[in-house]
Amino acid sequence: MRAPHLASLLLTGVLASTHAEAGTPGIRGVGGEEDWFASVYTSRGQEVRADARVFTLFALLNRAGYDAGPVEQRHPIPRHRHGPARTHVREALEEASRGVLDEARAYFAAHPEPIEVYLARVLGGASASGAARRLDGLEALLERAERDWPLAALRARTLTTYRAEQRAWLPRLDPPFQQAARLLGLPEGEPAPTLVVNLLEAEGSIRPVETGRGWVIVVGPATRAPEVEPVVRELSRGVLGARLAGRLGPRWSGGAAVLKEARARGAGEGTVDEYGVALLSRALALMATGAPAGAYEAAGREGYFGLKHLARSFEGSRPVDAWALDGLARVSSDPALRK
Repeated sequence: MRAPHLASLLLTGVLASTHAEAGTPGIRGVGGEEDWFASVYTSRGQEVRADARVFTLFALLNRAGYDAGPVEQRHPIPRHRHGPARTHVREALEEASRGVLDEARAYFAAHPEPIEVYLARVLGGASASGAARRLDGLEALLERAERDWPLAALRARTLTTYRAEQRAWLPRLDPPFQQAARLLGLPEGEPAPTLVVNLLEAEGSIRPVETGRGWVIVVGPATRAPEVEPVVRELSRGVLGARLAGRLGPRWSGGAAVLKEARARGAGEGTVDEYGVALLSRALALMATGAPAGAYEAAGREGYFGLKHLARSFEGSRPVDAWALDGLARVSSDPALRK
């Protein structure tokens, strides 16, 4: 398949994900470009995949200077730690076409949006909403990168590493994701949240993205082994943040006082709405993953109070805003929850 034609298929979504059995490679032999479109699945059908559009976007971002990652050396010049797949792609693109790089830098400068907005555009296309709709021209930029840079070859070289990371998630996802979907009231019959592995990202990163066709959680390389609780937490934060935006502050009477105390303990949220969503998301994630009592206590020491009691308010049969506000009212009314 010629590169320009392949790029067109990638960016228009004509080439859909090919189903594969859980834990097995795609229908073609490992190393073929077609394998990039083969997902792996848990025993209950939870999809974990790589995405060529995300790969292309992050190849551009890395080449244009995106360097986020754990700091490996601070002085005299900071150096960040990158995984082997990311390091290989960055080194391979050092001599790639400067024309694409110049165009990418100009585009990113003209569209200073968070990475999540870019991900919403590449994953959602015409279905994307909000700021993602304003990223006109991004598809053309990605198509030029596909045409002028050796991205197909780089995907083939990193496929084995991607597959290993995808498979590592499989035994961890089913019960937590199903519990979270029930409590969040995600509609049955609509696409379940999909996990996309992105090895060109910072280690341990988690980016929930609303695509207009369901939620996608884009995760970077695992630090040691995949941890599902932070993933469920960030998915919950994304869903609850979208549904409850602007509604918690006016209706949570004790929220301002609790937030003030929480910030003194180390919580980073700046508004009652943000803190309320953070509390709910943490409690839901700890409950969905069956976390031990010590995890709730550790969160309390960091300024996230009453999570164990808050989790008792969750009820999947009621609307999210109902159980959310009931639970937060408990946090504000009972000082014992803050111990």
